[in-house]
Amino acid sequence: MRWLSASVAASSCALLLPGCGGGGGKQATTPRPRPPRIPADVAQRLAAEADLIASAQPGSCTARAAAARLQAKAIHTIQRVPTRYQEPLMSAVNDLVARSAQCTEPTQRGEDKPERGKKQGKKKGH
Repeated sequence: MRWLSASVAASSCALLLPGCGGGGGKQATTPRPRPPRIPADVAQRLAAEADLIASAQPGSCTARAAAARLQAKAIHTIQRVPTRYQEPLMSAVNDLVARSAQCTEPTQRGEDKPERGKKQGKKKGH
């Protein structure tokens, strides 16, 4: 499930890189148009949620809840994301949510099985 964390981190980086600027060297005679940028506040919110997913225990309910929050935030802000990034963003988020659909929280030793030798249920006569 660590690949899930790597996938989220890579998706976040891929979405943030177009807004980074960059470019050194000589300018061509005709400047290339700048790629559309994701608003910084949108990118920061989505990246923060992606970081929570990446830091959560893989397969945990915490990771599933964070994935659901990320999906809700992406849906809420998708209109502020440039058109060329909307489909890849939602596709990655939906895939992440689908992969974390089931969760299992670890149980402490002995919680899932009753101890032997102890009677269970109602006592007779009470």
